[in-house]
Amino acid sequence: MTKEEIKKRILELKTDEEIMSFINFRIAELESIAQEKIVGQDYTIIFDDYISSKVKFKPVASLKKKECPNLIYDDILPYFELIKELAKEKTYLNELFLFPLLMFEIFNYMSSKENKDNIGDTLIERQLLYFNAMNTEKENVSIKEFHKNKYAFCYENTGLAHNVFKILGIDSQFVIGKRNNENHAFNIIFPNGYGNSPAVLFDASYTIDFINNRETKYSFGYFKALTQEEYNNMLFGNSTPINLDGSVNNLIRYYPILSDCNASFENASYSIGLGEQLKEENGNKKPIIKKG
Repeated sequence: MTKEEIKKRILELKTDEEIMSFINFRIAELESIAQEKIVGQDYTIIFDDYISSKVKFKPVASLKKKECPNLIYDDILPYFELIKELAKEKTYLNELFLFPLLMFEIFNYMSSKENKDNIGDTLIERQLLYFNAMNTEKENVSIKEFHKNKYAFCYENTGLAHNVFKILGIDSQFVIGKRNNENHAFNIIFPNGYGNSPAVLFDASYTIDFINNRETKYSFGYFKALTQEEYNNMLFGNSTPINLDGSVNNLIRYYPILSDCNASFENASYSIGLGEQLKEENGNKKPIIKKG
């Protein structure tokens, strides 16, 4: 199914049973074209395909020759909740409408207030979950573990966002790189199809917030439509400053209720790759995306 066919079908869904049937159909469709691959730290920098049951997804590096278990996205609950919301709203027009709903669903499924307030402890618990699995030679870890314990970080968040985009027919890349020179995972999506501008950075681990004079807070997904120069610069592993002023202005135009709010967000620098590996993979070819 194409993105437009999927969007039309979502807006026709009326019951939970219809939503479940649609999700199962899309997963089966994506699984049917999936290939066996190893993805994640030590293996890939950019991954375009659906993270299927055939994909060995490694969110952390190996430890003392013990390989990271595979993280498996075997819970359709987050897909169901998101698509139910899209079907209910009846105004699902584009990615700008999707981003805040996706951000909320990932946060609700993966995280908690305590998670954000105690990020150091949460990171330790996350690492222990994987290391214990390595030490017991456990082959797979379910995403349900992160839902239950709220230990998710950028790799788990980005993988879930990536699969949502694929189910919705949106061309997405799972990207391993850096944010402010710290290892990080994020998505780059192509609303007009792979290879066509704009490339849009979406970071499921951060938000763009708006607060009005009554202290009401509105949170949106963290995104930036990249220029070709920004995208190419990131793709070659260069730390690239990302300014969200344009994203804020787009949100205000799309959501007039934000016009009397103050925006709160963090500009950051992003790059793709963790060092020389990306340059070795790309060789000397200069990446070019077509203008849409």
